[in-house]
Amino acid sequence: MATEARTKQGVAGKSRTRTRLLTIAAAVVAAVAVWGIATAAGAELEVDQGFGVMAINAGSVIFSVLLAGFAGWGILALLERRSPRGASTWTIIAVAVLVLSFLPIAFVEATAGTRVALAAMHLTVAAVIIPIFRRTSRSA
Repeated sequence: MATEARTKQGVAGKSRTRTRLLTIAAAVVAAVAVWGIATAAGAELEVDQGFGVMAINAGSVIFSVLLAGFAGWGILALLERRSPRGASTWTIIAVAVLVLSFLPIAFVEATAGTRVALAAMHLTVAAVIIPIFRRTSRSA
């Protein structure tokens, strides 16, 4: 009986891991799609953060999504172990981070098209990651 319970938990853990990896991959694809559409529409996708102009290319989009996705996963895993309401706490944190991620967009030197594209990328990534990570949480 204990072996059966451990086996089911192991399968659930592997399935959760696979789902979260696929979620991050889907978020990368979605963000790069938004980047591609914005680029094709003529958005410059350059920002001046006060210390020089930075071009936003596909590589920086991929890196940012991977960083955010794995950081979110790590925080969720920690909260799942430490709190019976880990998924709810994580969701609040994730939405707060999303809201705060719009501050730099508001304050960097960029065209309107660049700002819209950046906001769309942030929303797209959040729309993919937040609901699926929450749904796959042990404490959901």
